[in-house]
Amino acid sequence: MNKEIVIKPNFVFKDYFKVNLYMLIRKPFIIILISLTILIIVFTSLAYFTTNNSENIFKAMKPFYIFSILFPTLLIFKIYGFTKKSLESPKLKEDIKICFTHDYFEETGQTFSVKYSWSEIFKIVEKKEWFLIFIEKNRAKIIRKADLNTEQLKDLKFIFRSLPIKKNLK
Repeated sequence: MNKEIVIKPNFVFKDYFKVNLYMLIRKPFIIILISLTILIIVFTSLAYFTTNNSENIFKAMKPFYIFSILFPTLLIFKIYGFTKKSLESPKLKEDIKICFTHDYFEETGQTFSVKYSWSEIFKIVEKKEWFLIFIEKNRAKIIRKADLNTEQLKDLKFIFRSLPIKKNLK
């Protein structure tokens, strides 16, 4: 099968916001921060139930509790702003088409054309609502499954499975 799959992507804020959150949560720094927060909350709760001096424990931990609420809130607002700004790009207002073949995939608009050979791709990850084609370790192209019909989805999965790159497909 040497077929060409052409799709016209739609840039939906909700989906791109979810992808940006997913990309952020994958970072080791965030994973460590979340783990430490959960551990401190668990140990503080255990100390509360096992000691009589629980009021001092919560006074000592107050700055940490404030940080554990403010930091995620700030990150979410930062991702929201980043997503909103990136979707306002003039490039995304053009009539964009993405073409997939066994050798490459190409993104074209009126003022640009970018061609990626599959050998340049870091990995491909399939999620429930989209495919993430990682151009670099922390940068991915998003292909929404909602933009594909059933035949295109089947053909695209076939192409992805045949590629000699790291992939996580369902």
